[in-house]
Amino acid sequence: GVRDLDDAARAVPNATYSPQGGPLTIRGIGSLGMSGGVDRQPGVGLFVDDVYIARPNGYPTAFQDLDRVEVVRGAQSTLYGKNTIGGAVNLVSPVPGAEPGITATAGLGTDRRLEMQGVLDTPLGEAGAAADLAVRAMIGLTRDDGFIRDDASGNRLGRTDRKAAKLAIGGMLSDATEVMIRADLSRDRDDGGLAYAPLPLAFDHRSTHDTEGERSLDTAGLSVKLTHDFGAVVLSSVTAIRGHDLDHVLDGDFMALPYYVQAQTEEQRQVSQELRLSSPEDGRRFGWSTGLFYMREDFKAAQFYDFTTVPRADWSRSGFDQTTDTASAFGEVRVQVLPSVDVTAGLRYTREWKETTSDITSPSGNMMMGAPMRVSGAADFDDVSPEMTIRWRPVAHGVTTFARVARGFKSGGISPYPELDGSINRYDPETVTTFEIGAKTLWLDDRLAIDLTLFRNDWKDQQVVIYTSPLTRVLRNAARSTSEGAEVEARAQVADGLGLRLAYGYLNAHFDDFVDSIQGADHSGQDLPYAPEHTLALGLDLNRPVAPGVDLVAGVDYSWRSSMSFTPASDYRQGETHLVDGRIGFDTGAWAATLWARNLFDEEYLTYYYDMGGSDVGVAGRGRSLGLTLTGRW
Repeated sequence: GVRDLDDAARAVPNATYSPQGGPLTIRGIGSLGMSGGVDRQPGVGLFVDDVYIARPNGYPTAFQDLDRVEVVRGAQSTLYGKNTIGGAVNLVSPVPGAEPGITATAGLGTDRRLEMQGVLDTPLGEAGAAADLAVRAMIGLTRDDGFIRDDASGNRLGRTDRKAAKLAIGGMLSDATEVMIRADLSRDRDDGGLAYAPLPLAFDHRSTHDTEGERSLDTAGLSVKLTHDFGAVVLSSVTAIRGHDLDHVLDGDFMALPYYVQAQTEEQRQVSQELRLSSPEDGRRFGWSTGLFYMREDFKAAQFYDFTTVPRADWSRSGFDQTTDTASAFGEVRVQVLPSVDVTAGLRYTREWKETTSDITSPSGNMMMGAPMRVSGAADFDDVSPEMTIRWRPVAHGVTTFARVARGFKSGGISPYPELDGSINRYDPETVTTFEIGAKTLWLDDRLAIDLTLFRNDWKDQQVVIYTSPLTRVLRNAARSTSEGAEVEARAQVADGLGLRLAYGYLNAHFDDFVDSIQGADHSGQDLPYAPEHTLALGLDLNRPVAPGVDLVAGVDYSWRSSMSFTPASDYRQGETHLVDGRIGFDTGAWAATLWARNLFDEEYLTYYYDMGGSDVGVAGRGRSLGLTLTGRW
């Protein structure tokens, strides 16, 4: 099954996931500003139950008790808003009451992996004359000893230690009013997985660090969604608060020599409110929706770098303190102009205000982050993002063609790093205009679905990192790019209990213009990072009865990616990768047992890459892992 964002990206054409990259990149579009310090603004938005997650370190580190993953590709304008120039991913949790009962899961695997999860789903009974509520609660634990051997210390790195809990209460308060309250909490205590090593060593899952990494990451969120049907209109409200705290220490030179240590801390809080009015979804020829959105984010972060002999309180530090207010108004209309043709047009206006303070200090006097200074500034931006889609159904059933154009934007801001003259480093928003044509088709009594999309993205005013010294950098709107390609997705129900899946993507994504005037490098014509030319995912799912009350459940997933670069300079290209996962087991309804394998053929590939003074260092992905999962249901 889909365990995390990496699994989700591998199943989608022209999508990649890298914790140090976008982290999500779709059609070559993500974020090239991720190495520009702690102010990481993604280009592909992540939503958890329709709530936007502003910072990648606030993303779920694993999927637990999830119903489905929704992915939309291309610039998103009306519904999703800022920072969705490449697309958006929405993680959707199960609805309380849909599967009443208790489910307990326990699993063991390679590297002494232990997984335990319990889910309780039960009706609450009638709270009133017409109320019908249910509650769903989940608690989970995941641990393993890591898969990288550190030659310097003898310890194992890349370990997992995660605890998580979720609670949802929802249902009908009356015939016309529905409520959904969701809360989630997670706690990670591990080494962060950044066991960088020279590439020949990294592929052997080995490292040589004198400082062992330690990461503490806590995330939490609470949301309330209310929906009321007035008959002529439907009103929905989503109120949410989220946040995360991070403290991450790791080796600063990625060697066994006691030279450098580095760290990063974050404290992030966000509050958001969305109100939406829409017409009933009853098949009318005319439909509409309109709404308002507001979010406030408080973000405090710092990066540290110094000699290992210096106490942590005296490490050289680059601090960043930012408050962001975002307000949007949006609307969309859908008109059926002919029985077989409808047109949807939307518009979103966004205004954003940012106040930022950046400070560099060095109590040790080593000036590792640059000369001490403190700068403050404010910036505001606005944007109008339109979108239009035309759909044509040339036959009564089974074929829908479409053409779409949309413009999305990613916020500007103030970089954590000041300019060399001590002034603030302000950068403007970047924009993507997406053009798409395609078709969604059904064949063979709806047992075969084939979807085809052709696309082009024009990416302007890209926010890219420019190094002003080996340790200091700024963000500039200094690049322009194009990505274009094709996507084919197919799903076939070959027989009862046997399904096949295919997702193929072709991508040509490159810089049209990117000249680093400070370093004297011209990246024009180079491939965009994390943008392989070809991606392919194949899947087989089998569910067949083999005895009275016993089903055989099995599946195989294969993903292939052609070579790709990690940096604009394309200093190092990862070769093509082939990953195979499999599972087989039995399910009686009351219990299930599943044997599983991930990366079955032990493929070597990198999840992290860094050009360290001309030397290639990285972290390889986990090798072959095997396990057994047992599930009981009551």
